[in-house]
Amino acid sequence: MFNVEFTPSGDSFDVKDGETVLDAALRQGVQLPYGCRNGRCSTCKFQVEDGEVDLGDVSVYSLPDAERDQGWALLCRARPMTDLLIRDNRLPDLRARPLLRPAQIAGAVAGVRSLTCELLELRVRLDEPLTFYPGQFIELGLGEGAHAVWRSYSIASMPSATRDLSFVIKRIDTGAFSSRVPGLAAGTPIRLRGPYGDSYLRDGDRPILLCAIGSGIAPILSMLHAAAQAQDPRPIRFFYGARRPEDLPLAEQLAELFARLAPGSAFEPTLDGLQPGDAWSGACGNVTQAIQREISDAHRYDAYLCGAPPMCDAVSRLLLAKGLSAQALYMDRFFTTSRDPVHPEPA
Repeated sequence: MFNVEFTPSGDSFDVKDGETVLDAALRQGVQLPYGCRNGRCSTCKFQVEDGEVDLGDVSVYSLPDAERDQGWALLCRARPMTDLLIRDNRLPDLRARPLLRPAQIAGAVAGVRSLTCELLELRVRLDEPLTFYPGQFIELGLGEGAHAVWRSYSIASMPSATRDLSFVIKRIDTGAFSSRVPGLAAGTPIRLRGPYGDSYLRDGDRPILLCAIGSGIAPILSMLHAAAQAQDPRPIRFFYGARRPEDLPLAEQLAELFARLAPGSAFEPTLDGLQPGDAWSGACGNVTQAIQREISDAHRYDAYLCGAPPMCDAVSRLLLAKGLSAQALYMDRFFTTSRDPVHPEPA
């Protein structure tokens, strides 16, 4: 057992032998920023001022050698080898909600359907309720023991649907998890652990800008459901990028949701792979180009970006250049997973 202390706040907690700093924090209800939980996104990067730490399996992109030499670590992978003192210079997130401690819940597949040629909807019925915030993700597990496969997926359901959850999953033919989804029969046992993630919808009074591509629509759907259900007075603009008209999912559900949102709300799809003969009169180009055209001043928005890291990075740079506050920017980068998560079972 090791002690981890953050300076200058003085916050501290214990970490079990072999446990990551982030898992220990979540287990004990301590708020820390994080994203992928797999050493890929660098959201949980902190500088270790004193003590020894096993940095774990992290990408060089997320933690370059120069930063390792300076004591930086990704807390989702870092395992203490001694007591640690960690520098925390973050500005407090005054709109953060209370931390929801992750739990493990059993469930069963309720159904699978195709949304587009690349996207599937997986519906799961839980044995007990799961409380989550709109925009959070969970880890789904198929199989048992050494043969179990776990992957992270954002919840697409409204938060009030605590036992009937849906997920939007991208088909990957070689994917250890996603390749099995089309063949899952109703009733197939499945496990969930979570919720995770701090890129969830905050309360506030600024208009909301949403941006996603591909399966990044999942957490956005949860946010839209929550806003519609709460009759949120903030206008919401949702930019979604796809290739062709048939790649736009859930058109009827989106139309129904936007009919219930505040005046000024709009769904703004844009396509960048049109072919001759495609019936399309909407915006063309990728989402970065669409936002460049449509948003002249971003300082008044809260922005949520979900999807592939290059898209999130490009759009975030553009919005920051257009005046968006870094404290009003939330990103959920969807990294492909080449290995199974090694996180312990939630206590």
